[in-house]
Amino acid sequence: IAPLSEVLRVALAADLRPQRTVKFIAYAAEEVGLLGSGDIADAYSTAGIDVVAVLQQDMTGYNGSVEDMALISDFTHPELTAFLGELLDTYQPDLLWTTTTCGYACSDHAPWTSRGYRAAFSFESRFGDYNPEIHSIDDTVATLGGSAAHAAKFARLAVAFLVETCLLY
Repeated sequence: IAPLSEVLRVALAADLRPQRTVKFIAYAAEEVGLLGSGDIADAYSTAGIDVVAVLQQDMTGYNGSVEDMALISDFTHPELTAFLGELLDTYQPDLLWTTTTCGYACSDHAPWTSRGYRAAFSFESRFGDYNPEIHSIDDTVATLGGSAAHAAKFARLAVAFLVETCLLY
């Protein structure tokens, strides 16, 4: 949530006026079966709501791989994932990124994709290199190196995504 909160803060401070509706959604019950995102994606699908793109950012603080960021390539939309790569190359050219797979519907992007929506997912590392302290009492800011420097890369990606999809795309 922290990187997306920063994106919202920057957009409001810049008085950004998107040409499309933008929604920042925080989901409940991801860990017990993607229930919140599933309910919302179901409601959008049932109502026939057009969604241009969904950007999922889950686990953004731990830099466990050589690369700064990994784009999940399964249970996502391939063209939208490639678009994220283009955004990284354009707006953060010094950042190293790769693609990786979860091997299953591992986060809140999957319900959107399974209902035919274009969803992409950026992740803190290659999938097997994520924060080893997740879901433990040791999952603290100290585990992340004591700063939000890694998560800031995700905030910058989300700002580029926001601008490109809502103003230019």
